Amino acid sequence: MNLIELSETFPEERDAVMYFEKVRWGDVPLCAYCDSPRVSKLRGHHRRKCAKCNKSFSVTTGTNLHHTRIPLKTWLYAFSVISDAKKGLSALQLQRNLSISYPTAFKMYHAIRGFMSWETNQPDQLDEIVEMDETYIGGKPRKGANSKCLPVPKKKELDVKIKKLKKEGYEIKAGNRSVACDTNVKRGRGTKKIPVVGIVERDGDVVAEVMRNLTYNNLRDMVKKYVEEDKAVLITDELPSYNKMNQIIEHIKIDHKQMYSYRGINTNSIESFWAIIKRGIMGQYHHVTLKYLPNYVAEFVFKYNNRKDDEMFELLVRNAINDGSREKKVKDVKSIEAKQKSIGRAMKIVKEYEQDKKKKVQKKKRKKAA
Repeated sequence: MNLIELSETFPEERDAVMYFEKVRWGDVPLCAYCDSPRVSKLRGHHRRKCAKCNKSFSVTTGTNLHHTRIPLKTWLYAFSVISDAKKGLSALQLQRNLSISYPTAFKMYHAIRGFMSWETNQPDQLDEIVEMDETYIGGKPRKGANSKCLPVPKKKELDVKIKKLKKEGYEIKAGNRSVACDTNVKRGRGTKKIPVVGIVERDGDVVAEVMRNLTYNNLRDMVKKYVEEDKAVLITDELPSYNKMNQIIEHIKIDHKQMYSYRGINTNSIESFWAIIKRGIMGQYHHVTLKYLPNYVAEFVFKYNNRKDDEMFELLVRNAINDGSREKKVKDVKSIEAKQKSIGRAMKIVKEYEQDKKKKVQKKKRKKAA
């Protein structure tokens, strides 16, 4: 749902609350504590009260948005803006778009990444031709900013120029960060950067995990977790940790030192996914810490796996309003058919809500005309 549709469908907070209630309960609201249908609205609040347990609750009670102080209308706008950004969105940009503070935007975005991760934690088993590869997150290697990296003559020459410029009134300040001088920088394997391992089914879904140690045991466990071994062929590069993969699955290696592709034997699909992640980090986030890296990876996995659908917004709404006690989270959807049914229900609810709203507007117009 784009921003124009959002502004027309949810002009007020009350409309957003009614939509969330429709998604959570359908036509009959239930008590968030005892599941009783004997509930009534409280005047002046977006809350209801249960006649059975005598407790008041809102549509977010007991859900993943429990205790949120952000208006639900703002959450809907955040879902729309973020789901439309293929390569991500910075928290500062979200702050400007929603007119909220930066800390709120930062926490809000990571909460949404959490909603995205529930679907990616238990995907359908990958089969047929699957590609596996690793990438390294942590920026391009660069020479240190330490003065010891410069030859003495060059250092003296620059010192003279800096002194002259300062006398002329130019303000030249040195950075606060001092990096050790290391001219033998490396890229890829053997660096201090963080490894991320991914497996993709050609023309299908992808899974990716942060993996500090690229050992055979860790890679094997990942294959067993996400790939249907007896119905798949695994293609990797020449990393030694993949050497024993043929013990559990049909395995083909392509040596990138010789060529990148031979008659369809390549890892181009997973490489293209890594390109999306790195473009997002370089162009939007600029710097990602190990603490939050799994959240960023989950975001890109979610968007990649739903790239052919136009229901990311509806999935985020359902994930946000799902009640864990009733096990309605999208991660429990284990088959493509069940996932499609879930999306279809969400789309049906949205259409029903829009139709009801149009009918109410038409009734108001008729009354005024009468």
